[in-house]
Amino acid sequence: MNRIRKSYVFLTSYVFILAFLLPFSTFISINSIAAGNLSLSQETDKVILGFSSNKLLSTDDNNYAHHVEVSMAISDDGTIFVGWKNSETHNGGGARVSIVRSLDGGTSWTQPYDMPMFGSFTRQSDPWLYWYNGTVYYAYLEFEPEYFNDPSGGYLTQITIAKSSDNGVTWNPIQASNSTYFADKETFFVGENNTVYLVYDDANVEDPNGNATIRVTRSMDGGASYHEISVIGEDEFFVGPYITLNGSGDPFVAWSWVPGSGGNLFISKSLDKGLSFDTPQIINDDGNYSAFELASGGVSKSTLPVIKFDNDDRLYVIWADKFDQVADTWDVYLRYSDNYGINWSERIQVNPNTAGNQWNPDMVIDPTGRLHVVYYSEIGGNYRPYYRTINFTGVNRNDPVLSDEIVIADQDTSSIFTRPGEYMCIQLDQYGIPHIAWSDGRNNEMDIYYAYGITALPFPIELVFIIVIVLIIGTISVVVIFRYRNKRNISKDTKEKHQIKNEL
Repeated sequence: MNRIRKSYVFLTSYVFILAFLLPFSTFISINSIAAGNLSLSQETDKVILGFSSNKLLSTDDNNYAHHVEVSMAISDDGTIFVGWKNSETHNGGGARVSIVRSLDGGTSWTQPYDMPMFGSFTRQSDPWLYWYNGTVYYAYLEFEPEYFNDPSGGYLTQITIAKSSDNGVTWNPIQASNSTYFADKETFFVGENNTVYLVYDDANVEDPNGNATIRVTRSMDGGASYHEISVIGEDEFFVGPYITLNGSGDPFVAWSWVPGSGGNLFISKSLDKGLSFDTPQIINDDGNYSAFELASGGVSKSTLPVIKFDNDDRLYVIWADKFDQVADTWDVYLRYSDNYGINWSERIQVNPNTAGNQWNPDMVIDPTGRLHVVYYSEIGGNYRPYYRTINFTGVNRNDPVLSDEIVIADQDTSSIFTRPGEYMCIQLDQYGIPHIAWSDGRNNEMDIYYAYGITALPFPIELVFIIVIVLIIGTISVVVIFRYRNKRNISKDTKEKHQIKNEL
């Protein structure tokens, strides 16, 4: 009888293990099939341990061999849109802008689609994507090629914003700028009631000093029409305005001022929905370190700010400059303001490695207030994009905690490719997973690549099947063994009883 009891104990233990492993293996299997990795549950705060294998998005080289300057938007249900500019050379001007989309979280992508031209024949550049309330918006600058030969000849130059309400299947392009000269370097933001705010440079290319005016236009009918509402400032060294809205829907604009001797960052805010802006204020009171460097034995770099509010209306600005005068290198820095840009924190260096150059930062802020940051890092004649997060702890959230730096790209890009564009892009999906698009030159041409964050080490689907098969075989074996032992023990007990009976 003891042997029978031991068999029951063995079987019960196995069933318990099976009950635990089978749902777990099923969970692994579902996640592996969907994403190719073992994921944490959606409710868990995501800890990114690495990035997926890189996926090439710019698959069409028929007309243009090089693809740079990337932008991204993600819909509420996880549809991903990625746009970029196409060029004849790796460091040349824009020719057309394209877009692709993924309906399955980045697993598969459509073929690149060239955005429509507003005129009969235009060149396009500076793509910028935004998703809001069931609509994807795509801004890009357009100009007729003859413009630079005859700036006063009436040739088209504008910021076009196309919108699509069917996930990018059809587009409706609208003239969104009101420039006097050359419309350049736009960003835009869509807020409550589908109000669209566009900010851009109006650059006088005939002026020997390249004078630029920062202009703001607004659409109050969901992007059907745009009207200029403000002129923020004018200076020959203004470049790269970036716009965002606070929790009350007030627009804030930051931009670079980059004279040859070292520049700074400016910010201006509006409290009347963009109709007027206050006097621009300098952000960096520790000196003028903003810069603009064309390629000369290295990659072109420039100081361009990115500004965003978190859910508590804390304003963050991230940028790259040459504050490190000893090493004479570029580094990525962050500041924050809890009073709408009146006062700023000390600068926080984002990149942990002070060797080489780090530039082109972008960031996104999740609902918990954690910052997700990407940037390029160039060391030893090569560069790659990197990712890290920043959490602010303490009573007043003044203590930054930076995660380890994680490399995103599978391969290096040689620094002979001098212009990946002035920006790269990171966005979060509805589950808080970061998705990143960037440009690199691993195949001897500039291309757009994509990767998403993974929350655990890769778990091969083959191993899942092996676990399931082992569990099935183990279950059958236990049943067979149990029955055999049970019959054997019963037979043995019966024989022993007969023997005792005979002896009596």
